[in-house]
Amino acid sequence: MTTPAQELRQAPGDVDWALFGKRYWDREPARLDARPPVGLGPVHALTVQSCAPFRAGTRFWVMPDVRLLVGDGRLRAPGTLLPDTTDRTLDDYLHRLDSEVSGRGYLLTVHQPLLLDFAPWSAVRDTIRGLWRVVGWPNLPVETEILIGDRFTRHAGATGAPTHAALTWVLRGRMDVRLWDERDGPPPAAIADPDRAPDGVRTLSAGAGELLYWPGDRRHVDICREGCVALRLRVPVDRRLPFTALRDLLAELVHGRRDNDGTVPYFPFGPGSRIDDRDGVLPRLNALGEELRTTVDGERLRRMLRVRWAALRSAAGLEPIPVPREGVPMTPRTRIRRSGEIVRMPDGPGREVWAVNGNVFTLPTAAGDRVFAALSDGGETGVADVCRALGDGDTNDRNVLALLDKLYRLRGIDVVEVPSR
Repeated sequence: MTTPAQELRQAPGDVDWALFGKRYWDREPARLDARPPVGLGPVHALTVQSCAPFRAGTRFWVMPDVRLLVGDGRLRAPGTLLPDTTDRTLDDYLHRLDSEVSGRGYLLTVHQPLLLDFAPWSAVRDTIRGLWRVVGWPNLPVETEILIGDRFTRHAGATGAPTHAALTWVLRGRMDVRLWDERDGPPPAAIADPDRAPDGVRTLSAGAGELLYWPGDRRHVDICREGCVALRLRVPVDRRLPFTALRDLLAELVHGRRDNDGTVPYFPFGPGSRIDDRDGVLPRLNALGEELRTTVDGERLRRMLRVRWAALRSAAGLEPIPVPREGVPMTPRTRIRRSGEIVRMPDGPGREVWAVNGNVFTLPTAAGDRVFAALSDGGETGVADVCRALGDGDTNDRNVLALLDKLYRLRGIDVVEVPSR
């Protein structure tokens, strides 16, 4: 007899996202058998690279963001307590840290680490887009986080109103998550008790090779048991979040107009001034309202939203994205193969947006059709064949070579062979 978790496995370790979407998504929490998209080795490498700038102290407004909590507080200058290249494996680091903090509990978190390396970013993207094909594609960025903890309870998920659903793969050790349904009111004070859950609080417990999910209406408390390592995706689901993002975009468009000199618009005040004078408060605010109305009705906002959606769709919501790779010389004799999904979207008369791994650029629609057909569906082709597909017979067209170079750097195509001269 199979369990619900086993029924959700397509192949060893793979989740049947169609069944998951039907049974659990936006309905109830779940614990599933699931192979994580990345292993301990890549997670350790990402953590070491993310931590390097933070050894001297806290940094603000940067990604990835690293925080180390030991005992009851956060260390502002963690120094050698962060992993570095001398820690050959994650286990080596955990053993060293445990001895250096004298057995106190700790939690190391790395927010948005995937932007540093395309391979794990792509692996997570390829895993999660199976779910998006079932439940819909996110229209806001999905946040990623690495959690490395030992005998530590984190309360952050219980202090504020929930706005994100969560998918948490446990790679090592064990994690307990206490969940509280928002519809039942505020969580009880004892929700964070690592030894006993209060009545009405659900606890999900997972070990290595298991996936925890809970919807976006649950507050939560993370309890990291001995040597816990996990990868978490936070998926925006609160209906207010898109409006907040749109508000910020509108503000950026209005304040970024060419005639904006960057000064703060102080309004007249004092004896003899009236709010409805020609240069008073009301006319200024009315003018700002007109600018906002013009922006909302304008094509520039629509185009930015189209481009933004295409980028998010091609990244499966994972942002920030890794930087492009270095280009390689291409000649008509170079053999190439399409290796990444290309998302195409109309962008006005005769033009379209191409989005590859979160990067976007525009092309004439007619040329895009021919190039896309020439690249086929993952089959090998020659640069000369792509050049000829544009119709003028030139097998060394600089514009085509520039486009293929862009696609290579964005990892939309791979070079199969570069013939020696």
